[in-house]
Amino acid sequence: MSAITPNDSSASLRNAWLVTIALLVLFTLWRMPIAAGLPLSVDESYYIAWSKTPDFGYWTKPPLIAWAIGLVRSVCGDSAACVRTVPLSAFALSTLLMFALARQLGAKAWTACFAACAFISLPLTAFYGIAATTDSLLLLFWISTMWLLRRALEGGRSIWLLVGLSAGLGLLSKYSMGIFALSGLLCLLHPQWRHWLRSPWPYLAAVTAAIVFAPNLWWNLTHGSPTLNHTAEISQNSGYGLHPAALAGFLGAQFLMAGPVLLCAFALWFMQRTRKPTANDWYLLAFALPFLAVISLQALLSRAHANWAAPTYVAVTLAAVLFLAARHPRWLALSFAFNLAMTSALYHFDFLIAQPFHLARSVKTDPYWALRNWPGFIEQVRKAAIAHGAAEDFAVASDDRAVLAQLQANLPLPAGAALGWQRGIKPQNHFDQRFRLPAKPAGAVLLVTRATDSEVLQAFPKAKSAGQATSNQISDRPLAFNLWWIGS
Repeated sequence: MSAITPNDSSASLRNAWLVTIALLVLFTLWRMPIAAGLPLSVDESYYIAWSKTPDFGYWTKPPLIAWAIGLVRSVCGDSAACVRTVPLSAFALSTLLMFALARQLGAKAWTACFAACAFISLPLTAFYGIAATTDSLLLLFWISTMWLLRRALEGGRSIWLLVGLSAGLGLLSKYSMGIFALSGLLCLLHPQWRHWLRSPWPYLAAVTAAIVFAPNLWWNLTHGSPTLNHTAEISQNSGYGLHPAALAGFLGAQFLMAGPVLLCAFALWFMQRTRKPTANDWYLLAFALPFLAVISLQALLSRAHANWAAPTYVAVTLAAVLFLAARHPRWLALSFAFNLAMTSALYHFDFLIAQPFHLARSVKTDPYWALRNWPGFIEQVRKAAIAHGAAEDFAVASDDRAVLAQLQANLPLPAGAALGWQRGIKPQNHFDQRFRLPAKPAGAVLLVTRATDSEVLQAFPKAKSAGQATSNQISDRPLAFNLWWIGS
């Protein structure tokens, strides 16, 4: 693979771009009604709640996802369709950048088109392309930083500052962007690029990234480091040790993230390229292996969710497509067909799988089980407020952050109207930290809790029961909370 963008005819390059854009538009149009029709997840609702109080940091994640959601909410409102324009837009831009990155790595125009289309059709992007989470922004800035870095390595000195800017925005999306520094350092160890270590530009890029990231670091230091502590806690889980079963489960899940065809193609490419890697081979190896190795080690020592290694699949997809396009182009079509089948099964699960096979909804049989119960539950809480004569002018309180997030996002509650009932010594979430329920709340406050009657009355002696809010669309994971009016 050449380090310089190959020469294609202008017609070939234009047509490849047009096909890429056309497929991207089709995928986006396919995803839009799916994204609009699904209830918001707890994490998405949590980020919406954050977006109502702009800040440089939040309890569990850096702030960029909240900023992005706040921006689109200011334009089109609070609906799921509006909020999920964030991942739809992020993956659209990521796909175009995949085309540009493939070209920068020496791919011909149509191979770059195949790489972009392979990326937009990955099972990984199918799932996170309709969810307003941090992964869509992380992948966007991971790809943009890879593209900018590859350009900078060819002599674009000022581009190093853009590398730092993009990396800093990635850190504001998700802290795992920090692994990019390891991959970037490995790139600079290649003989063709080692001279950059004697220049100031890579270090200026690092300083730029640090400056962009500094507001979040300052916020953590002045707020007791909740995001940093949370990141450490979820990584450690119940403690470190050896968990080979967790590692096996994580590695097995990677075949679902990228699809077996692309992963097998990457393995074949890897076995051939490790002997005498070109500069571009080295580049792809540096961005494929370290991230996967770090998260695999995390899975072995504690736990790791399948999506934690998502940025690995940028380089994996590029390497696999370059390999297949040159040697086994029919396998590219097979990979695309497999990914389309997986995406169709996910997006149209009820019609294609649940109904034909008469599957009852449960945690094990429904990929959307975590979303199903919330709409009915939220509606019951809304009716309880109406029955009390407080349809709009009221606040909610809970000792459950999922409840507060869903109610804050789905009811017409202003910022600060979802109050955390902190029952322990330390805050446990954003609401405990930012909007703690006072001992004597003023106004109409609806407490939603699983606490016993005696526990509620001990804390709020004048509390009045308002019944229950329940929902059992997923029968083996029902929602059931007691409702109490506790305000003055």
